[in-house]
Amino acid sequence: MSHHPVHRGCARPHHCSPDVRMQVMARSPLTRALTREQREELDGHLQALSWAAGDPLMVAGDTPGGVYLVMSGRVRITRDTVDGDEITVDLAAPGDVVGPLDTTVVPTPDSAWAMETTCALFLRTESLAEVVETFPALALALLRLQQERLTRAREREVARTTRTVEQRVAGVLLSLADSLGQERSDGSVLLQVRLRRDDIAGLASTTVESTSRAMSRMKRKGLIDSGREWVALLDVPALAAL
Repeated sequence: MSHHPVHRGCARPHHCSPDVRMQVMARSPLTRALTREQREELDGHLQALSWAAGDPLMVAGDTPGGVYLVMSGRVRITRDTVDGDEITVDLAAPGDVVGPLDTTVVPTPDSAWAMETTCALFLRTESLAEVVETFPALALALLRLQQERLTRAREREVARTTRTVEQRVAGVLLSLADSLGQERSDGSVLLQVRLRRDDIAGLASTTVESTSRAMSRMKRKGLIDSGREWVALLDVPALAAL
């Protein structure tokens, strides 16, 4: 491809409209079980914030004092290693929740960076405790999200010792396709995010060099196509089989 296929968002921070906020809350795992009226009531507890590309939503060790519900944009979640390196541990898209899922103020082990212009709704810890009591469906969603985070962490640890690098990379690409994939006219799936090799390496719990070699093999086999900060899945069934 001669041009970058991933869409760019608005280049300037902005606030999301009430309609956009309702739409995203309707599909967020934290709030989608609420009724429209409950989401509108919850919206009164939320503060709309925005960041330009490269800005931090939070930095490891900080106490953000709440969670962010991403409205638009993409967010890179990173963690520092004992060697002082920074690895990508997750990517957040509209509807995802970023920050400690806790009803008490706790420090965050992760940093979060806007990958493009990003808008999010901030729910303070004190308000989270209050709305959990008010909306039982939100309390249940909170428990489920906490469990899902623990499950993903365990699965990544197991995968490091039971799967090859190529299998782990394929799993990462398929997972990203579920949340960020855009199906194109030729049947391929473009990941709508500016994705670096070290992002994929961090998500696959391996090195950048090993990730590049695995993706080169996939490209030769016709499973994927890729370029600078973009990846397209050409053969999803074959990747799933791998």
